[in-house]
Amino acid sequence: MFEVGQSYRFVTLETGDNLEGKSMTYETSIVHEVSAVEGTLVKCLGPDYSDPRFKDFNPPGLDPNRPRDEIIINTASLFFVRAEKQ
Repeated sequence: MFEVGQSYRFVTLETGDNLEGKSMTYETSIVHEVSAVEGTLVKCLGPDYSDPRFKDFNPPGLDPNRPRDEIIINTASLFFVRAEKQ
């Protein structure tokens, strides 16, 4: 289902408190580039801060040429909803 080198919008469930202090569940999403796939585990790369499009989002004091962050998403998790190819 996932292609290495392609970007996907990963949609997951999160829980938190609303303004009334009651627990609620909601969907969140983020786009990541896939770097490896092993069964239900998808290894993704974070933003490439050396890309000029991310200049305003680079945290102060961090080198924009540093290695990209990595995240592993378990698509078999109860919190994983879907992935949409970008």
